[in-house]
Amino acid sequence: MALEVRFIPPLALSVLLALPLSPSPAHPQQSKVRAENESSPEAKARLLQELDRQIEERRRTLAREEEELAALKGALEAAKTELLAERQRLEGLKREVEDDLAKRGKVSDERLDQVAKVYQAMKPKEAAQALEKMDDEQAAAILERLPNRAVGKLFDVMDKKRVKDLTRRLQEGR
Repeated sequence: MALEVRFIPPLALSVLLALPLSPSPAHPQQSKVRAENESSPEAKARLLQELDRQIEERRRTLAREEEELAALKGALEAAKTELLAERQRLEGLKREVEDDLAKRGKVSDERLDQVAKVYQAMKPKEAAQALEKMDDEQAAAILERLPNRAVGKLFDVMDKKRVKDLTRRLQEGR
């Protein structure tokens, strides 16, 4: 029965090489010859060659694995770089959108200020009629920009339920 040697750790090999082989009782002469052959320098040389071959095979395997790991590390670094670039691009877009919204809000505020001046210049009854037809949000936005005295004059001529709704809306807005 032939033993297949895959890998024998160096310590185990030294123990195996140091152990004397006991002759089998059935064939003492054959065992003696085998023991001499296995402990011969040629047998030790063959074992060392096999160990060298296994070590070299393991080195090649480790080198391939190191190459694969290096490639994966490179791919990971490239992906990380791409993600950082994408993050910066998205942050730039976010700033642009925020700036655009701020500009639009400023333009909208300026327009509301102009509309409020128009309503302030109108007679209270006419302005109240126009405000009663608007939705709460628009009317409240205009009323917020009017002086308190002008709002009071408008509320004097408006429907009381509408005044109540707009007052609640003005309180929420502030």
